[in-house]
Amino acid sequence: AAPAASEPRTFLVPRDAPGVAVREPDTFGVAADGQSVRSWYHGRGGALFLEHCRVPADSALGGDATGPALRATGSSGRGTPYVEAMTLGVGRAAFEAALDYAKLRVQGGRPIIEHQAIGAMLAEIAIKLEVARATVWQAAWASDHPEAVAHRSIADLPLQAIARAFVSTAVHEATLKAAEVFGAMGVMRDMPMQKYVHDALVFLHSGDAPDAKLHIAEALAGYRRPPTPSSAT
Repeated sequence: AAPAASEPRTFLVPRDAPGVAVREPDTFGVAADGQSVRSWYHGRGGALFLEHCRVPADSALGGDATGPALRATGSSGRGTPYVEAMTLGVGRAAFEAALDYAKLRVQGGRPIIEHQAIGAMLAEIAIKLEVARATVWQAAWASDHPEAVAHRSIADLPLQAIARAFVSTAVHEATLKAAEVFGAMGVMRDMPMQKYVHDALVFLHSGDAPDAKLHIAEALAGYRRPPTPSSAT
């Protein structure tokens, strides 16, 4: 009999391991300040080469060849919310920039963070991001503990799709509020806010974000769309 095929494994390989080569991402242009502009802000976009690379057995992460962080969202909306975590990072960066600026900018003889309007605006951003973070954590926990649905510890809902729908909207709103803290400076190219607002819009309208609410509605109705001819196997 033919020997059984070995189970695919996922390994964590250090960047400096022998046999590992990384090609940096290509650039597609040069900005006005002479700096290179990359085609994708939130990913490396380069290439990884492994040649005669050996890693110890304790570097194995598990039996799933795709790895939990690399599983696609799919049509179920129950995967690992890694894109949602990336989206949350944009909101956090915008919030921290606005908070630092509010402590530095002085108006009326005191930092603007002491003004009630600015303080309330920053509080609203903090609330949105904390709730969004909790949503991502719950979806991530549910992905690691699918048995919790049977135990009724969590709702039998596509929590990743819920996180996708809520986080993308919340972060977009948070970045807009953070830009308001900067006032007219928020739209300047030499300030960070214009990039954060741009990136939040990318996440709001990219991937499966527009369909996330449909996944939730289908789960509530107990309906699943048949695969399209292009995705059918």
